[in-house]
Amino acid sequence: MNRLLWVTEHYPPVKGGMAVSCARIVRGLRRRGIPLDLLALGGAHEPIEVRPTDGGADLRIRRERSPEVAPNLAWSLVRERHLAAPYSAVVSFGASKAGFVGATFAAWLSLPGVVMVRGNDLDRDWFLPRRGGWVREALARAAAIGAVSTEKAERIERLYPGKCVVWTPNGVDSSRWELLAADERRRDEIRSVLNGGSRRICGLFGELKFKKRIPFWLEAVRDAGLLSRIALLVAGQLDEDTTRILDDPAIAPRSLRLPFLPQAELPALYSACDFVAIPSAFEGMPNVLLEAAACGAVPLVSDAGAMRDIVEDGVTGFVFRAENRSAAGEAARRAMELGDDELAAMSATIRARIRANFSPEREIDTILALIGQVAR
Repeated sequence: MNRLLWVTEHYPPVKGGMAVSCARIVRGLRRRGIPLDLLALGGAHEPIEVRPTDGGADLRIRRERSPEVAPNLAWSLVRERHLAAPYSAVVSFGASKAGFVGATFAAWLSLPGVVMVRGNDLDRDWFLPRRGGWVREALARAAAIGAVSTEKAERIERLYPGKCVVWTPNGVDSSRWELLAADERRRDEIRSVLNGGSRRICGLFGELKFKKRIPFWLEAVRDAGLLSRIALLVAGQLDEDTTRILDDPAIAPRSLRLPFLPQAELPALYSACDFVAIPSAFEGMPNVLLEAAACGAVPLVSDAGAMRDIVEDGVTGFVFRAENRSAAGEAARRAMELGDDELAAMSATIRARIRANFSPEREIDTILALIGQVAR
């Protein structure tokens, strides 16, 4: 396999789950010795920034007020680098803007294109006028498609019969989530504050925007009569509706709220939780789910996106139908009825499953197998 051109609009210092996933995968490919140029459509201070790395370079293109400027600058740079040392394939991390740019460059370079479909590509961008056009063009031109959930793979196959579509799940390095002594002290402090001895602690993490459906889930918990049995550890960014509900003790459990925190502080928070709740209406494959489960938090999740690929109801967590309030309340009730020994056993089971089935090595193996089907 010659050099790859990897195209993304989500890469640090850009924030968010996709940027985290993209950085992890690129590091993994480079550790395997895969020559790779990363083309990041954003995050640059200058119009063009070239940062050499082992086996390639990070190519950063600044977003400009005129939207056509950045892709043309990127094309000039990519064309010159391809002439100097040819690429074997173009991989787009994301099927909207990155997918459209990657599909265009692959065609102009006469190369096969691979598109990695994440979460919002089909759930959100497909239905937006401009971004929907980007997604459709990227998927139509792709020689191979990777999807972050089996559910998304099925939907893509129905839209594009005959396409090579492969499930390419995320990975998590469980060793990075082992607790240090300071983490254990912080964990115990949080559990003490939230009265973990008599309440089950549920974690809510990340950018808790509308699609995460936190108000919906809190209503389900209230309807199930569980407010006095649950405490919430909330770390991240809340929308106005969620904040308003949490501020009212008559309709929300006791909570401890923290801002976004560096990754180094998250093991203590995850391990302080008995459960991690992700009641999303639609999803990709949340890094939060893998990370929290690697720390032993038992998932309490909807069946959106890849969450049903990770969690087996009643065995490694609790799964309910997305947007079904009675099902969400029933799942929460079943979770609260677990005894301490049962909870500990389920926690150990989900940790073992994450370690066995969602390792970084398996993630990279799957992606390389997908690219290998079409790369020269």
